[in-house]
Amino acid sequence: MSNRQTKRHKIISFIWQHFLLLLSLNIMTLGVALCVRSNLGSSVISSLPYVFSMAGSIHIVPEWTIGTYTILMNCLFVVCQFLILRDRFDFVQIFQIVLGFVFGKLIDLNMWLTEFLICDNLAI
Repeated sequence: MSNRQTKRHKIISFIWQHFLLLLSLNIMTLGVALCVRSNLGSSVISSLPYVFSMAGSIHIVPEWTIGTYTILMNCLFVVCQFLILRDRFDFVQIFQIVLGFVFGKLIDLNMWLTEFLICDNLAI
């Protein structure tokens, strides 16, 4: 392959990988939204943000969305990771904050898209 074809292949591969990443993140966050909408609970990683968002509706904590609390929790995880690893912390791990932000925003988007779902009995 020529140098130009190699660069083109790398660009296409990069775009394809990131498209699949966003697609998989969207599927995961749709699952979180559907679990919450079904009134059957939430996934383990979303349980704390879900509880905090519910506590916000009764004014115990700030009234933020599940996605916003997810972003905050992921940022807290990265800070803890930095504090634990110190010198061994690889700064490419900061990218986790970007992915956490996208994950949180996708949760909010899917919660909004599934807002019409009302599950008031087990059959639904």
